[in-house]
Amino acid sequence: MRQAIDGMPEALSRIGKYILDNPERVVRSSLAELAVLAQTGDASVVRFCKHLGYAGYRDLKIALTAELASQRTVRLKRVSNVGGLTPLAGRLSNAINSTAQHLDPDLLIRVAAQLKKSRRIDIFGVGVSGIVAEMAAYRLMRVGLIAQAFQDATLAHEVMTRFDAGCVAIGISELGLTPDTIRFLSGARAAGAFTLAVTSRANSPLTQSADAVLLAAAVDPPPTGGEMAAVPAKIFVLEALAGAIAAG
Repeated sequence: MRQAIDGMPEALSRIGKYILDNPERVVRSSLAELAVLAQTGDASVVRFCKHLGYAGYRDLKIALTAELASQRTVRLKRVSNVGGLTPLAGRLSNAINSTAQHLDPDLLIRVAAQLKKSRRIDIFGVGVSGIVAEMAAYRLMRVGLIAQAFQDATLAHEVMTRFDAGCVAIGISELGLTPDTIRFLSGARAAGAFTLAVTSRANSPLTQSADAVLLAAAVDPPPTGGEMAAVPAKIFVLEALAGAIAAG
């Protein structure tokens, strides 16, 4: 599903994003309930299921239930291991190390220069990514820049009316599929602002609206149930950017 939704129409990718973010709720929801939760229609849910090769919504729920059970078993095994925190530490450190290996120093310098000359920096994210956006705004303010973070789509839309070429807009999203974050970045770009995406997916709707992309490696297996395992790699990216700003 994670691989397929990048190439789907927006209505279908929105369904996939909701399922990935809320798998436990989806297995308890009817087809009609999922359509309402994902802000789409019943027919789109059926089309989404068939796009993935399932006969219908029932088959998708069966597969999703089995996947959740498998992930619970993996988590239980991690906890039951002697030194059960070690696998978690390895999972997070692998994501950070992979991020460090693939982060382009020249790109960091170029983005840092763009941020330093900006009149203001607005950062948007939803859910856990919204928390990261708040931390990013704090870090940028500590290196002397004017930055603010938003998690409310209505407020972010109002802010867009003041964007121009002297502004920078940063969108933070793990998969690059959050509709509100995509709208924020695309609106900022249309207004002339420099746009930056911080995400784990190089090819996503969010990156299509970005002038620059800083990739934070995804954790394996992907976070579920409100896990914050995806945060450390993003913090590494933002700390590296703050360091480039301070050094410049």
